[in-house]
Amino acid sequence: MELAQLEAFIQVAHHRSFSRAAEALFLTQPSVTARIQSLERELGERLFERTGRSVTLTDAGRAFMPHAQRALTAVQEGTDAIEAVRHGEVGTIRIGASTSIATYVLPRILKKFRELRPRVHIHLATGQTEDIIDALLSGEFHLAVTRLAQHPEIQSLHLYNDDLALVVPPTHPFAKKQRVTIAEAAREPFLFFERGSSYHSLVYSMFLRAGVVPESVMELDDMETTKHMVEAGLGVAILPVVSFERERELGSLTRVEIREMEQPAQREVGLHILRNRILAPPIHELLRILTQEFGVENTLLPTPAYT
Repeated sequence: MELAQLEAFIQVAHHRSFSRAAEALFLTQPSVTARIQSLERELGERLFERTGRSVTLTDAGRAFMPHAQRALTAVQEGTDAIEAVRHGEVGTIRIGASTSIATYVLPRILKKFRELRPRVHIHLATGQTEDIIDALLSGEFHLAVTRLAQHPEIQSLHLYNDDLALVVPPTHPFAKKQRVTIAEAAREPFLFFERGSSYHSLVYSMFLRAGVVPESVMELDDMETTKHMVEAGLGVAILPVVSFERERELGSLTRVEIREMEQPAQREVGLHILRNRILAPPIHELLRILTQEFGVENTLLPTPAYT
C-alpha cells in the first residue's frame, strides 16, 4: 500500500469526485482512478459507490477512512519534524474548534502565536463539538478547543466559561427594562440554534428548569446570521457574550439580564489533545499561550517531539 493511494482515496472521499480530486492532487483523472482501483484490489473491497457524476464511500470505505487519515497524519508529522530540525521553527498545526470559539476567541490567540512563530502554518477547521472530537480521535487535529468533553483517549483542560446572555434590538421594550424574568423572556419570539447543537440544549433546558416553554420561531446554524435576525427585529436570542461585544458597543444589540434563573447560562469551554501523542514545540507554544490567556495551569502532559 502506497501513500499516493491513500492521498487519492482521501481526496476522492472529500470531493466526492474523481475529477476534482485529480485537480487537488495536480494529477490526471485516469491516474487517480488507477490509484483507487489498485488500493481496492489490495484491500479486496470496493471503497466507493459510483453514482452518475458523484461518488460516495461504501461501508468498507467509511471504515477505512480514519485509518487512512491517521497514516497520512503520521507521515506529515514525521516530515514536519525533519523540516523543523533542518530549518528551525516550521511545520503545521491543525486545530479543530467550535465555530463561535474560532470566530470570537481564537483570532487574538493566534495573533500572539504568529508573532512568535511566523513560519508555522496553521490549519483551522470548525464544526460542532462532537464532530471536532471525532476528528481529533482520528488524528486529523493536533488539538481542539470546544465545549468541554470527556473521553478516555483524550486529555482535557477547562479554559473558561462561555457566558450566555439575552440579546434584543435597542428598540425592543426589554432594552429599556434591562432586567426581565425568565417567564417574560419565554413569551417573546425566540431564535434558537439548530436542534442537536450544545447551545440549543443548554438554552432550552434553562427554560424548562424554570417551568416555562419558550416560543421558538426560527432555528439557525450560524451565530452571525442569528445576530442579524435579532437586529432586524425577528426575535430575541440567547448568545455567548463574546459574540456580540462589538454590536453592543455599536448600539445595534442590547444585553438584557434574566432574573430567577437556577444557575447562570454558560457553557464550559475546554482544550483537548490526544493522550500520549508526540507534539512538536510550536504546539507546546500554542498550548502555553492558550492557558496563559485564560489564567489556567497547563496540566496537559504531551511529549515533545524534539527540542
